[in-house]
Amino acid sequence: MIELGGKDEDEASIRKRIKLLSDSIWEGNGGQEDVNRWLENFTGKTDGIPEEVERLHAVHLLSHFTYFGLRELRELLKALYRDLFRYEVIQELRDKAGGSADPSLLQGAFDDALSRTRFLGVGNPAESGTHLLYYFRQENRLRKELFPNPYELLTTSREDGGFRIADPDVQRLVFIDDVVGTGRQAAEHNVAFINHLRDAAQLSAQVIEVWYLTLFADPRGMAKVRQLGFDHAAAVHELNASQVAFSEESHAYAAPPEGISREVAEAVARRYGGDLAPGNSMGYGDGGLMLGLHHNVPDHTLPIFWVQEAFVPWTPMFRRYPKEPNS
Repeated sequence: MIELGGKDEDEASIRKRIKLLSDSIWEGNGGQEDVNRWLENFTGKTDGIPEEVERLHAVHLLSHFTYFGLRELRELLKALYRDLFRYEVIQELRDKAGGSADPSLLQGAFDDALSRTRFLGVGNPAESGTHLLYYFRQENRLRKELFPNPYELLTTSREDGGFRIADPDVQRLVFIDDVVGTGRQAAEHNVAFINHLRDAAQLSAQVIEVWYLTLFADPRGMAKVRQLGFDHAAAVHELNASQVAFSEESHAYAAPPEGISREVAEAVARRYGGDLAPGNSMGYGDGGLMLGLHHNVPDHTLPIFWVQEAFVPWTPMFRRYPKEPNS
């Protein structure tokens, strides 16, 4: 991530830095024409703030947008597998082996544990958690058999019509997600399914662990996820106040150039965000993020960056592909 800002930075230098971001990190998003079209959205509607001041604050905010392209996304997925899954499983195996560090023993035990694991996306097949699985499998060189469709996990007993676990060898299910904001999506999509899995495992006389691993998480949302009955839940990176656009710790206003005010920028974002996403002017759940990923933009990100279909005309800077409302 390239850090921007400085007391001597004016609009021209900010634009120059945005071009650098566009060319090197944003995968071509944010070219001069894109920025100009986006800035044309700001037409002086904020009370007491002229159009040119709105646009100056908008372009400063844009220069602090954090974007993870495909290359960075693939590295994050490797880190998720290595740090949150492989290391965690190996540590469990070492504990069971009395603290043994014998590599041949641990590798054999890990290979067996992996063969008994199944990886799942969060939500339906059209959503981003599921979309990540392709890259996740590629980067970590995992067998396709470890990525079943959810309906393949359960089978119906001919004896009583109840659900059973289809594969008697499965011992661990791992849900993969990209961003946990409020934790609502994890709750809505997974609680009922987890309960079905637990019931089916009990009827099958199997012990199954259910994990939830994500790339990014708001600590509050992650706390909610941990209350949903998962045996293990973790994030590659837990977001902090410096990554929230208008918090007092925001990195965008740690050393702003002359004439840039956090309060003015927030007023502008709330004015236009209120039109674009009524009730969620700072993003869903008041997220206030400035975050985008190669495959999508979280709806916890400021709407002024990504909203396209709204009650008012708006040209987004980054595209978000909707899944379900308020997810």
